[in-house]
Amino acid sequence: MVNDTISDMLTRLRNAYLANKEHTSLKATRVVKDIAQVLVQEGFLGPIEQEENGFFTVTLKRGVKQFERVSTPGVRIYANHKELKPVLNGMGVAVISTSQGIMTDRKARALGIGGEVLCKIW
Repeated sequence: MVNDTISDMLTRLRNAYLANKEHTSLKATRVVKDIAQVLVQEGFLGPIEQEENGFFTVTLKRGVKQFERVSTPGVRIYANHKELKPVLNGMGVAVISTSQGIMTDRKARALGIGGEVLCKIW
């Protein structure tokens, strides 16, 4: 049983990239699906495949170097829109959980809202 599904997702993606896999399966929870959808929109992942037995499959794209979990279940990290800095001078993306849903740091800064910083990817 996995308690931190976001860390599990990032670990599965990191391991798949290191093993040069084309596809990997992720646990089908609402938060993981929303983060995967943000990564698809940002171009870090390819299309999301159909859900089976509580898992869905994503296509991996090359070029991702690092996955970093920022906020953990034990230590939550929150930031307002003024504290959200670009990741790697705009080359990466931070995924933020806001009151208006899960979005990138760029979108949160544009909307002027903050939230919990879930992870950073570059």
